[in-house]
Order: sequence, then C-alpha cells, then structure tokens
Amino acid sequence: KTKIPYYANVQGLGTAFQKPVLISLVTVLYRIAFQNVQRVFFENEENAWEFRERKILSADRQVVLSGAGINLERYQMAPYPNHKRMHFLYLGRIMKEKGMDELFYTVRRLKKENEDFILDLVGFFEEEYKDQVEELENSGIAHFYGFQSDPRMFYIEADCVVLPSYHEGMSNVLLEAAATGRPVITSNIPGCRESVEDRKSGFLVEAKNKEMLYQAMKEMLHCSREERERMGKMGREKMEREFRKEAVVRERCGV
Repeated sequence: KTKIPYYANVQGLGTAFQKPVLISLVTVLYRIAFQNVQRVFFENEENAWEFRERKILSADRQVVLSGAGINLERYQMAPYPNHKRMHFLYLGRIMKEKGMDELFYTVRRLKKENEDFILDLVGFFEEEYKDQVEELENSGIAHFYGFQSDPRMFYIEADCVVLPSYHEGMSNVLLEAAATGRPVITSNIPGCRESVEDRKSGFLVEAKNKEMLYQAMKEMLHCSREERERMGKMGREKMEREFRKEAVVRERCGV
C-alpha cells in the first residue's frame, strides 16, 4: 500500500502444497503477498516451478540460488576421522518430517545384525520421540547431544552425515557436512539432491523408503575408510564449485 519495493525469499515449501486442505488457501495467500513483489529468491528449481505451475509467480520474477551458500572459511575441510567404530551423524530437529521413523528403523535393524556403529543425534526432539531417543541411548545405538550452537566439531567427528528428510528448501546441514569433507546419505528430493553427487559424494535414497535407507547406510558401513574419505573430498570440491557463499551473495545482490 505504501509502494515500497520489496523482495521475498522462499526457503522451502514444507507441507503447504502436500496437504489438499491447505493447497487452495496457501496458493491464494502467496498470490496476494507476491502481487507486487520485485523478485522472489528460491533455493531450488522445483520450488520455483511449483509457483509457476500454480500461477503464483511468473518466471521473470524468479531467481533460483544455491541456497544461502556455504561459508568455506567457517566450514573448513577437516581430516577424515579414524574411529574404531563408525559414527553416523544426524543433525537437526528430531521430528517425523525429517525422516526419524525411517532412520530409527534402520539403526535398530543394523544393530540387530551386529553392525558396529553409533548414531550421534544433535538437535531438539519433539515430545513424541522422547521415549525412542532414550531407548536408543540405553541400548547403545545412539548418543543424544541436544541442541548445539556450534555444530562444527560434530561434523569433524562424523564418518557420514544422514538426513532422510521428506522436504527441504536447501539443507544447510548437507552443505556444512560436505564442506567439512564428509559423505552424506540423504533423500532424493528438492533441497537435498542439489548438494550431492549420487554415489560420488554420498548416496541418494527415496524419501520415506526405509528399505532404501537401510541399504544405503549398510553400504556406507562396508565402504573402506579410503572410499568414504574420497566421497568427502568430492563433496568439498562440489561446495567450492557451486555453493561458495560469496558467489551466492553476488548473484543475489546483482538482481
């Protein structure tokens, strides 16, 4: 109403367009909000396509970026660890939409098969997962570290980072893990697959598919240390080529 030019940033769509009851309402609200927007920044092409398909926003007002980029000075390449048993790291909110049901199923199954690993859990958990987290800790499958303001040491100590999320805008966890030189296992969805070269810097699995996640984590367990280290190096190289924060900032400011 005051005619002030404005830009907007869509970091991710969450479940807004996955729930039939919400779709119509959310579409209308976005159309109103973006009626006079100068440009809208998206963090993956699929989200931008969704807005074009629903006639919320035309292509000439869309800018697709590599997420927020990654600060490669803050997240530096670290020597690959030499643990006696493998450390998988999950970092984020412990909630259903992050793939916790599939992840917890997988680690329990791997433990029954006497695989030698530990799952490091870093982040808040939603109340429904409290008992499961405690049970995994008591059975020696997981260590829970709670929320951490600086995750860098956890990436450094990880052998592999796992994020079986159902949806993301652009996962900072995957960017940070790859920048540190760690292979990743994540869902083949917008916001995750952009940061991974499948079977080169990590493994992509189908979202909500616990069997695929199990196979990927088992395969990672049986990779040699040298193979995992090589994946991590390829992930770092991809971050340097495509996700360097300075390049993303220049592109955003140049619009």
